[in-house]
Amino acid sequence: MLRSALWALIPALLVAQAPKSATKPAAKPAAAKAPAATAPAPQDPVLARIGDRTLRASDLDLFLSLTLNPQQRMQMELVEGAKGEYQKQFLELQLMAAKARKDGLNRSQDFRRRMELMELQVLVQELMQREGPALQAKMKLGEEAPKAYYDQHPDKFRSKGSFSVRHLLVPMKGARNAPEDALPEAEAKARALQAKAELEGGKSWDEVAKAFSTDPGSKDKGGLYENIDFGNFVPPFEEAVRTQALGKPGEPVRTDFGFHVIQVENRKDPELQPFEAVKEQAQQMAQVALQESVLQAYLDGLKKEIPYRVGDAAKAPAAAPKSKGGSK
Repeated sequence: MLRSALWALIPALLVAQAPKSATKPAAKPAAAKAPAATAPAPQDPVLARIGDRTLRASDLDLFLSLTLNPQQRMQMELVEGAKGEYQKQFLELQLMAAKARKDGLNRSQDFRRRMELMELQVLVQELMQREGPALQAKMKLGEEAPKAYYDQHPDKFRSKGSFSVRHLLVPMKGARNAPEDALPEAEAKARALQAKAELEGGKSWDEVAKAFSTDPGSKDKGGLYENIDFGNFVPPFEEAVRTQALGKPGEPVRTDFGFHVIQVENRKDPELQPFEAVKEQAQQMAQVALQESVLQAYLDGLKKEIPYRVGDAAKAPAAAPKSKGGSK
């Protein structure tokens, strides 16, 4: 699976490379080209001085780019007075931060560790901002990739298989959802055997299921469950469905619900679905596999460039750097 924890640090950077959040004010479009010598210098007006810090319009712009998504930013620009309110909140936050610094709250070990984690996120975002386009280009899926993935991973595109059965349930004490009058285990099994004998003696499933079964989903339908995909019933039940002979009641099967008498009407084995039926799924799976492959190759390259030791290897002291000059 895709390394979601890592991608969470770089949301959308590999989906669509957007320009970096403006750390400088956006230049106003000019109506016509002016000579370079007379072009006005970009403006970054001072908004406030709080403590020993000067806060400018670019600081507010960066704050807004980190706080609001593009749609929220657009709404802010459209609503009269909204940007002023955000500026007021930004400066008040700066005021509180100045108080925290004045009181030394930024000198604790816990603060420094949390700042390191925040730095981690920003650094990874900066790295992906720079290298994201190259990685994104490698993640472009070719037209033949979904079919190739389908051919190479047939087990991922097999149907689960399905079955139709008639069955009845005799609950026992301590079983899941057992009624208060449930029988002890031995008596419940004996009652299931009695139901099986009556079926083999010629009584109909409609009659026997109503008399013996407590399963609310099937007792009034002759015990019938139709076209059920494998994987929906408890394993002992489905194992009996897979192995019993068709068309006749089998030996009682014990599950967490009690004892079941099962008659398999039909079953369909898993089968490979046609490519056209799963083309979209194959494309999605091929894309995820390609992303994982590209990311892994990128990380493997970093591990060769930068010392990377984990587990027991990390406990050993790092090797001393080699001297560039000879000994005298």
